[in-house]
Amino acid sequence: MKKTKKLDFQKMIENGLTLKLVSVLVAILLWFGVAMIFSPTVDNARIRGVPITISPNNETLAGLGLEAVGGQTETVTVRVKGSREVVGALKPSDIVVSPVLTDVTGPGTYTLQLRWSKQNVMDDFEILGVSPEKMEFTFARVVSKKLTVEAKAVGLTAKDGYVLGKPTTDPVEITVKGPEGTVDKIERCVATVTSDTVLSRTYKVPAELTLYDADGNEVEKTDAMTFDVSDVEMTIPVLKKATLPLKVKFLNAPASIQTDKLTYELSAKEIDVAGPEETISKLEAINVGYINLLDFKYGEGYTFQIELPNGFVNLDSFDTVSVTFGGAYAGKSITVSNFSVINPPSNWNVTVTTKRIYGVQMAGLAADIAALQETNVVAEIDASTIDMKEGQYNVPVKLYATDGSTVWAAGSYEAVVGISAKK
Repeated sequence: MKKTKKLDFQKMIENGLTLKLVSVLVAILLWFGVAMIFSPTVDNARIRGVPITISPNNETLAGLGLEAVGGQTETVTVRVKGSREVVGALKPSDIVVSPVLTDVTGPGTYTLQLRWSKQNVMDDFEILGVSPEKMEFTFARVVSKKLTVEAKAVGLTAKDGYVLGKPTTDPVEITVKGPEGTVDKIERCVATVTSDTVLSRTYKVPAELTLYDADGNEVEKTDAMTFDVSDVEMTIPVLKKATLPLKVKFLNAPASIQTDKLTYELSAKEIDVAGPEETISKLEAINVGYINLLDFKYGEGYTFQIELPNGFVNLDSFDTVSVTFGGAYAGKSITVSNFSVINPPSNWNVTVTTKRIYGVQMAGLAADIAALQETNVVAEIDASTIDMKEGQYNVPVKLYATDGSTVWAAGSYEAVVGISAKK
């Protein structure tokens, strides 16, 4: 265990430097004590850094539609008198200094007399004066304007295999408030990020705001202008490149049809795109649109506008794709006389009254159409979709081939059924 060292006052006294420091401290304490006893009042103390106060609800300015836009952020020095104890504790916030506004008659710059008062009238000190006694203040009609923030990235590049997406800002709009003559000139607000960084992932960084007039000249920001936000952040997406195949999907295909066997020709088989890395890596193809087999007409083509997933960009030179089916498909008009009712309710009779459906337009692979027999096509009626009431009704039918061929009915067809309750 270490022994505690005892203070050796004899050595401290013998040490010249220590003795001098102690002497100074004792002298200060003695002076302070004498001052408090023989001079308890301070006659001309200075309180520095006292702010100028102009009430936002001032009646004079409100009546003229004006606000202070210059001079209101200055500070002054105030001379005070009072007991040493009170004066020593004074802070700038204990004193109110404001300009006399009686000479203000409209927008402009004025040299105004300053007046002062105590924040708390009960405080025991006296204000002797203020320095300077007059100051310049500028007043203007203050207006606001909302601006869309334009994003501008300068010097940034993307790593090989990536591309920079369109930069965005947060917020997307700002409101600038200031003197009418200045704010009225502002037409654009541009957020700029300048850097030579090579990016491989999305980049977020504070941006510098610049204001411009209608002619593209910069409008200087001044202390008289305020913004509803203090910071603007820019996001620069970094997108991964990929070449993806294009395809179409088919609607209303009979259950017997394997749509992946339906062949077609595209004006472009693949497309160069870029998108968020976590999304594009999972994407196998771009679907350009849907073809409804009920509306299918062999020999006719389709044109689709390419719509990419959210956050993707098209790096190619085209944005539409044409789909044709060439000579691989054919059509045939047949008469259907085979009917089937599925899902009949147990307490109702559902009887097909229609004997034949004429003019059914069948479409499909040319070889299957050529071999198609009318006896292999069935008109199916789903009784679960019918509102069971006694009587005769037109109901939709689904047509399909029973031989597994790649054919389907183009168009919509109906049959008449009779419904009666079982007894």
